[in-house]
Amino acid sequence: MRKLLKGLAGLAFSALLLAPAASIAQEEVDSGLTVYFQLGGNPGDTATLARELGARAAARVLNVNLIEQHSGWNPQKMLTQANEALAAQPDAIIIMGHPGTDAMTSFIGKAKADGIVVIVNNNALPGTGLSYFGLDNYGAGRNLASLTIDNGDLQAGDKVVVYGAFAEGAAGNIVAKGSMDVLDEAGITYDKLQWSNEAVADPSLSIPVLIAYLESNPDAKAIIVAGHGGITAVLDKVLKGAGKAPGEVSASGFDLSSAAIQGVKDGFITVILDQQPYLQGFLPVLAAVLESKYGLAGLNVNTGGGSMTLENVEAMEALIKTGIR
Repeated sequence: MRKLLKGLAGLAFSALLLAPAASIAQEEVDSGLTVYFQLGGNPGDTATLARELGARAAARVLNVNLIEQHSGWNPQKMLTQANEALAAQPDAIIIMGHPGTDAMTSFIGKAKADGIVVIVNNNALPGTGLSYFGLDNYGAGRNLASLTIDNGDLQAGDKVVVYGAFAEGAAGNIVAKGSMDVLDEAGITYDKLQWSNEAVADPSLSIPVLIAYLESNPDAKAIIVAGHGGITAVLDKVLKGAGKAPGEVSASGFDLSSAAIQGVKDGFITVILDQQPYLQGFLPVLAAVLESKYGLAGLNVNTGGGSMTLENVEAMEALIKTGIR
């Protein structure tokens, strides 16, 4: 009996010690914060869904009032939305860096003056020191070109087209630069084909543009889409429309999606780089809570992880269809 009473007393004492910790843990989860989140494209689209699901999951776990913003990937609209969020005076604002550091500097300064936490996702804002969750865009561009060369068996002297953004400071410019640097190093020639703002918002508009290019350049051996999941997902339609057989022209781009699965299975899409946008949704919400409540800042996480090809598409299909990959 004495041993039993001693054991119960020990348990009671332990419970008293643990009670404050449990209270703190509960407080951490029940953040009660309001967070505005720029999610990129349009609700539920191929380049946005996983990010949405990640953000919502984190908000549910951390008791965050999540206000979602969609921009159709328009940098000017992102800037407008950032200032609209600022006017609402939330606890934190999660932005995308597509407008560029110069354009966002005034907003960031005002947010800091108001004590509002700012987190960046998907596209970095160099020089700001803000927490960032997304790809190393230059490194991702290099990786994409290297994967295209390896999986497409490209050789020096071959010709490809890089479809993307090339103006200094434009969203996707750094990705394209990384890809072009690798092509230069490999002795592979390329044409630069600028995508339009309309095609960025509606990827189907890129189909006739790329078909026309292939018809005018029958010697092209590959298409590299430098950083757009929606356009990547329609590459099979491009190649079919141009009368190309599977594997005749290598096609590569960003972002796993249900829309791209069949293109990979059929051999039209050669390789897709996975930037794991679910993490770009979940981690910024977590970071917003940690910085708002505890001042834990300056985080930098490269979410890029691997790629999808014909060799692993079957294994990844189930996760892609749930919107997690």
